[in-house]
Amino acid sequence: MVKTANKGSHAVVHEECIDLPGEAVQCWVGGVDKLRVVLRKHRDVVFDINLGAGKTYTLTATDSDFYNARDKKLVVAAHRDKVTFKDGERMHVWVSRGFRGALILKCNDHVISEVTPNEWDKHRHSDDPKEKPAPIIVAIAAPPSPEKPAAPKKTASDVTHYNEAQSMHVHEVSKEGAPPAVLKFFEDGGESLHLDKDNIITRNWIISQIAGAAGYISDNHAWIRELYRCNFHLQRVMHKSGPKVYMVFNGSNKLREVMSASRYGLRNAKIMKITGGAGGVKQTWDTAKGVTKDSLKIFAKEEGRMVVKGGGVAVFFTIAMDVVEWHKDFSEIGPDGKPKKDFCDLFAKVGTDLIKAGLVAGLTTVAVAILFGIAAGIGVTAAAPVTLVVVGTIAIGALLAYKIEEVDKEIGSALGEKDTTAWLAKKFKEVAHYLSEVSKDVRYEDYPSVSL
Repeated sequence: MVKTANKGSHAVVHEECIDLPGEAVQCWVGGVDKLRVVLRKHRDVVFDINLGAGKTYTLTATDSDFYNARDKKLVVAAHRDKVTFKDGERMHVWVSRGFRGALILKCNDHVISEVTPNEWDKHRHSDDPKEKPAPIIVAIAAPPSPEKPAAPKKTASDVTHYNEAQSMHVHEVSKEGAPPAVLKFFEDGGESLHLDKDNIITRNWIISQIAGAAGYISDNHAWIRELYRCNFHLQRVMHKSGPKVYMVFNGSNKLREVMSASRYGLRNAKIMKITGGAGGVKQTWDTAKGVTKDSLKIFAKEEGRMVVKGGGVAVFFTIAMDVVEWHKDFSEIGPDGKPKKDFCDLFAKVGTDLIKAGLVAGLTTVAVAILFGIAAGIGVTAAAPVTLVVVGTIAIGALLAYKIEEVDKEIGSALGEKDTTAWLAKKFKEVAHYLSEVSKDVRYEDYPSVSL
């Protein structure tokens, strides 16, 4: 409280300042004739929330009280008082220049924003009651739909007018923050780049191949790190038991921890990761089967400990892009008044992509094994860099991924659809319709909800 004494010719007037209407005046004065209560200039905080019709919001304070200009009521923080308002309703509150803590904006007990006026505005005000702190506008809105132009941004004149000169701090927050731009990037990434006749290559498809390459390098980083500067050649040695093919690396094996020998047989477990199991049909089959399973795992147990599988993470990332692409169509309403795609489409897309990921991993392993088998069979002894194996495996994987997409579209066309995903989604919907319309079992009554 600030106290000033004004002496007139006949009376002594004591002035006591408060920050918000309704605040109690606590003072003990003697020898004065009058008490004058002066209301300091407050700071205006305006919330303009537009996240969807029907939503309701609450506003509370952590430490200091604030004033509800709508209801003309002081909101006491110590009592955990709160203000409730609806979506689209402009909520105007007053806070003191010495406001402590934060204003907490919630929707259904979920914190949307924490407004800390004295952290956002570091200016320290004088004791002059007439000094006016700058207002704060918190505008939170969902991103505008593509069909509707964005509403014009509100300005200070839409909220209130002041005679004195002042500055304004506007803090505008989107519903999701930065993610909407990222989501839009992947939503639009499903559009064809028109680089091939079947329109297979899209931005998201390219990102998926990059993720797959990163996953392969992550899963094999131990030997790649030690051998990426080395060359290798295949050496055929005749033993009493018969010929045996070795992979020989140049450089000092004493400097290596994982690939610590100078040469390995093609049936060695360490070499099978490089050659895809070349050396025998059963060995290649077992290796391909193991790689296929690992491609769908995010975690796996290796050498007695749990490790993160880069291939599985890459597949999970691809599935996440599938969901984002699907959500774009799910959010758009078709001519029939329903979303362009429903959950049946999502299930079909995720399912087919999981199958494709497993096929690519397994077939890539088989292809690499065949190439090494051919080289060993014809006795190729020329030295080649190990990085060629890494780059070649990644290239083979990308080529097979493209070919599998081509086959997928051909099968879909033969079935009368765009691809197998569209055909499966159609079948899922037919089954759901059958279960809800034909079957008398009440357990299936809610199945139509998957298409809403």
